[in-house]
Amino acid sequence: MCVRKGQLCAEDQARAIDWGLRLQIDASSFRDAREKLSAAYGRQASVSDTVWSLMQDVLQRSSSWHERKMIYFHMARFLWEEKRDSLRLQREAVRMDLANWKEQSDMGLLDLKRVRLRVITAREASCPECRALEGRLFTFDEADSAMPVPVAGCTHEKTEGRTRGWCRCVYGLSFE
Repeated sequence: MCVRKGQLCAEDQARAIDWGLRLQIDASSFRDAREKLSAAYGRQASVSDTVWSLMQDVLQRSSSWHERKMIYFHMARFLWEEKRDSLRLQREAVRMDLANWKEQSDMGLLDLKRVRLRVITAREASCPECRALEGRLFTFDEADSAMPVPVAGCTHEKTEGRTRGWCRCVYGLSFE
């Protein structure tokens, strides 16, 4: 049993409330989505399936690179919490930043030839693989093709049952 909003609830209900808050989805929207999904499945849809479906819906409606980045981030975190591999979705979140910078470049607001992407880590709180990248500079094309961030071999918060850790590395723009 868990407590959410001052009331006792089952663990899966608590998870639904937690994710609803993160995604700014109210309880009635969650219930409606779960009923619709349950009808399609022919059985009661799980909280996980419902949350995933809602994230997919929000992603489809997203109009900005930042919104998409945040949805991909939440999707990655959701998978990670379920002890499933989330690297692909973490990388999609980073790709949204790259796409945003590319769009700014196309509009003449940012000169990607004069910008380097600097890896920013949590320094001492990062795993050894991430610390090795601290401060490294990449061209836009290098970052886009090699995807050094997030670090595939990151061990931050890696626990039994998880294929990898939760990489917190990000890019910052460094102007030449």
